[in-house]
Amino acid sequence: MLLIGAVQAEMIGVDYFDYPNGNIAGKAGGLYWDWNNVTKTHTGTVSNWNNVFNTVNVQDGKLVTSNSGARREYNGPSEGTGTNPDTDERLGAFRGTGTVYYGVKMTQEVANPWCGFSGYDFGSERIFFGQPNGDSYFGIQISGGAKALSTIPVVIGQTYHLVSAIDFDGDQLRLWVNPDGNDWDNGAADNSADVTLVYTGSNWNTSVRLASGAQTQWDDCMVATTFSELLYGAAMNPSPANLQTNVPLNVTLSWDPARDPANFAQPDPAVKA
Repeated sequence: MLLIGAVQAEMIGVDYFDYPNGNIAGKAGGLYWDWNNVTKTHTGTVSNWNNVFNTVNVQDGKLVTSNSGARREYNGPSEGTGTNPDTDERLGAFRGTGTVYYGVKMTQEVANPWCGFSGYDFGSERIFFGQPNGDSYFGIQISGGAKALSTIPVVIGQTYHLVSAIDFDGDQLRLWVNPDGNDWDNGAADNSADVTLVYTGSNWNTSVRLASGAQTQWDDCMVATTFSELLYGAAMNPSPANLQTNVPLNVTLSWDPARDPANFAQPDPAVKA
């Protein structure tokens, strides 16, 4: 069963990687990535992808990492810790409070020494979800600190839907592998995560990184404030444009239905017109 707490739901960013083949650096597509976490509003000014180490490329609608990694901030376009005025990245930060959720699809194409997605505090990696270095199971690792492994092995060639939570208020990190409608998250004391780890860090959280030691495909990268949004994915609304206001009354409105949990590129067959 899916249980949802009384928390205001916000989709912070969605990227389906539907870019032309080539370097991901500077790409700013998808939905949102414009979240001001101070005012709790979407600003309309989006962030873009940055290579963290080596070059990450888009290939046939997938992000491909191989001894490389790239990250994207929750708000943009200005980056860094600067104040007076605050950078967009700083305004989008979770400041050691609240819960931020990540969702992504991952497929290892070859054996990997490590592979996963990370929570960043500006330029510093703080938390890693996926296959920690030297292990063959899904798990969670705090940078320079503790690690917890699930009992679920990482199988080459298999596509996994991974969802994680960085719960600053509950002092816990959580990871789900292929969650479905029977999974839930009501906080540190009541969840169905496949692996958890105590986390008492008070660092800020400003961006998500996708990276691997060997060739890996990524798709449907999402950041949100509730578990349920990442369980079922985000609907795409091409018209009117996201955040558009004062739309003329004679405009034609269109939308895509909710995404299929098994394939975010397709409509959910359970949703009827």
